[in-house]
Amino acid sequence: MAVIVHDDMPIDQALRMLWRETLRENIPDEYERNRYRIKPTAERHEFKKEFAKQKRRRRAATRKLRKKGVR
Repeated sequence: MAVIVHDDMPIDQALRMLWRETLRENIPDEYERNRYRIKPTAERHEFKKEFAKQKRRRRAATRKLRKKGVR
């Protein structure tokens, strides 16, 4: 990660460039992953948990519609 800063450049602009570079290289997420030791299996588990929740909601909505006689 490198940002070129000139002498006459305002500090706000330099910090903005640095922040943009860190986001481009995904450094905040990497830092959080290393800080809390989030394992890939935990991320996969969270994804599957959210997907299962959506699936349950869709099935419940379909059952309610069938009960009303719409489908």
